[in-house]
Amino acid sequence: MFFGAPVRSLDDITRLRRTGFDFGEIAMANAGARRMWWESGLINGGLGKFFLMAHGPLEGNPNDAGVLWNRYIPTLMATIDTLNRMSIRSLNIHLLMDRKRVSNLVLAEKIKALKEIVEYGRKNSVAINLENLSETGEDFEPVISAAPDLGLTLDVGHGNLGGSENKSIAIIEKFGKLIRHVHLHDNRGGQSKDDDLHLPIGTGTVDFPGIMASLLRVGYYGTMTLEVKPEFQGKSRVSVETLIKKTLES
Repeated sequence: MFFGAPVRSLDDITRLRRTGFDFGEIAMANAGARRMWWESGLINGGLGKFFLMAHGPLEGNPNDAGVLWNRYIPTLMATIDTLNRMSIRSLNIHLLMDRKRVSNLVLAEKIKALKEIVEYGRKNSVAINLENLSETGEDFEPVISAAPDLGLTLDVGHGNLGGSENKSIAIIEKFGKLIRHVHLHDNRGGQSKDDDLHLPIGTGTVDFPGIMASLLRVGYYGTMTLEVKPEFQGKSRVSVETLIKKTLES
């Protein structure tokens, strides 16, 4: 596995390299962040073995097709332009596809938009990975059918919210070969955004043993971002590495 953590500044990159992480996931949250990284002169591949990925901005109102087309998709395209300049080849995006929370009309528009942004990414050598928020595996079926080049980012913390069971294992079993990236953090379950606590690994109720076993069964040995506070990233990495080792030995 390759382990990384969120990056919001050049200092974060320096810290992660110093502490032995494999990559950083740059937060392209807004126009200011895009401008900062555009002007940084940083080129992926110029940091030795350490490499960079990226996380796109939030979508805004998930039920507003006007926001989708007039703000979010142009913002993603501008983000892809910045990543291409920096030779970053992977972008994780938020776009809620939960059929219980988004109208059918807007879902149809989102599928069209995803096809467009995946194609724009392909032309710029940037792979697009859709991150699960409250979705089940079934919610992703029409999206994957319409945009087969789309990948998935599995967020195990998000999977632990909005129900009695973590949805991550079902997503792995259904779409394991499409998972290109994983976000790791813990929480205690719950129904709202306020319950998305981003706790250190092993301090909440996320079923990390079951999830890791499922990922290994489908042959996932890729990138994992530890979405926890910097002071907990090292210990959380050790916890995950120990769990992976135990799983492989069992």
